[in-house]
Amino acid sequence: MHNNKAQSIERRDFLKTTAVAGAVALASPEYTKAASYPNRRLRIGAMGAKNSFTSYCWSDIIDPEKPANNESSGTFGTQFLNMDITHIWDVDFEAAKRYADRLGATAVKDYDGMVGKVDGLIFGGMDEVPWYKYLARPYLEAGTPMYLSRPFAYCMRDIDDILELAAKHNTPILCTAKYEHYNEAPALKSKLKDIGVIKLVHATGNSSDFPMHFHIMFMMMQILGYDIKEVSVLTDGIKRNTYCQVTFLYKGWEKQPDFLCSIHSVSNRDQFTINMFGQRHTITTNMVRSPEWRDSLLFRYAPQVIAMQRTFDGEMFEPLENIRKKTEIWLTGYYSHLERGGAPVEVGILPSDWRAPYPVPDLIDESMFKK
Repeated sequence: MHNNKAQSIERRDFLKTTAVAGAVALASPEYTKAASYPNRRLRIGAMGAKNSFTSYCWSDIIDPEKPANNESSGTFGTQFLNMDITHIWDVDFEAAKRYADRLGATAVKDYDGMVGKVDGLIFGGMDEVPWYKYLARPYLEAGTPMYLSRPFAYCMRDIDDILELAAKHNTPILCTAKYEHYNEAPALKSKLKDIGVIKLVHATGNSSDFPMHFHIMFMMMQILGYDIKEVSVLTDGIKRNTYCQVTFLYKGWEKQPDFLCSIHSVSNRDQFTINMFGQRHTITTNMVRSPEWRDSLLFRYAPQVIAMQRTFDGEMFEPLENIRKKTEIWLTGYYSHLERGGAPVEVGILPSDWRAPYPVPDLIDESMFKK
């Protein structure tokens, strides 16, 4: 355990050091010019076709003039982004081909078959997460900006491998869940100073968004920060559950004592409800789900897809260290549930090689990466 913790600290220090150089490179005029394509649309590769948000909804935003995924309510019907999905890979080539035929794109047989042919890469589903460190490597080394779908990694060593490659090659990456891009996140963060000393933060997320317990968790980190001392997850299921309580113990600052952020899953029409209780007053906000597909595209998915395009154009959404912290806190919660029966676990003690279970262990034959 001691060696794992020391190694974890070393890798965090590496990221901080390398991220400084990476940030300078990402902000330089030369890099910005290289990452911008003013005379043509961005060519985007989709990694994953089955069980993928790219095929389920994101392509209805990126390519809204193509046949829609949800044909009953269509798409926006007009372009408002500067990118097209041009290449698609899936471990099931026939699935990739069916998706590509719908969009008029090219299906590739090899996972690295899009290198040099695309300006950005989208990992659109959770099934491929355990293999991200392999699938992403040739694109990270080529400097191809990419979006990694949550939960990013099931093991700290895997996310460290990814982030170190991104830092080394100055490759912009975006690792988020859609809640992090909702307007309520920066709005609530800006109001924190108005409520005085924080007494308690309570949030609910819709039960259907809790198969991996991450959407509302990541949003609360965007609002409250990442300086979390302990995490606990009390639930009866890691994929589907009848109850789930996530608790963050936040480290205080200046005149702010330590405080709790408690999150519950609940079945209702709200996407989320957040209550921030302060010494001066309380702030409450919520998002109600719409039954209209276009509303879902506009309010629930488009903010994240817009951030993807910005990433593909060379703009970093957040420091690499934040991505590592999100992964560490999420995995610590998983560890609390699986290894400690829901008891609080200190953030930072997770063994670097401890691996959470994932739903499709036989999806990919790892021999394909040893060519």
